Amino acid sequence: MKYTLGSLFVVAAAMSAPTAAQQPLDANCSASATQATGYTPGDSGPDGSRVAGAAKGAAVGAAAGAVQNNQYDNASGALKDANREDKAKSGAAAGMAVAGSRNRQDRRGDRRSEDAWQKSYDACLSAAPK
Repeated sequence: MKYTLGSLFVVAAAMSAPTAAQQPLDANCSASATQATGYTPGDSGPDGSRVAGAAKGAAVGAAAGAVQNNQYDNASGALKDANREDKAKSGAAAGMAVAGSRNRQDRRGDRRSEDAWQKSYDACLSAAPK
C-alpha cells in the first residue's frame, strides 16, 4: 500500500510538471500581448451608460419643456405638465439611443483590440521553444 501511494505521488508530479512549466510561458505571452496591443483581457459587462444617457436626456427634455412652457402663459398647469413630461420622455429615449450607439461602437473597438491581443498571444506561444 505504501508503494502504491508513493507511485501515485510520482505520477501526479510527472503529470503536473508540463503544466507548471507552461504557466510562466502563458503569463509572459499574456504580458507581452498586453504590452504590444495596449489591451488587457477581462470581463466587460454593462457599465450603466444607457441608464445615465436616459437620465441626462430626460433632464434636458424636461428643461426644454419648461422653457417652452414659459412661452405659453395662458396654457393650463395640466397641459404644461403634460408637455414637460412628453419632452422628458422624448429626451430619455434619445439619450438612451445615443448611449446605446456609443456602447456598440465601443464593443466593436474592444473586439478589434481583443482580436489583435489574441493574435499577438498566439504568435508568442508559437514562437516559444517547445
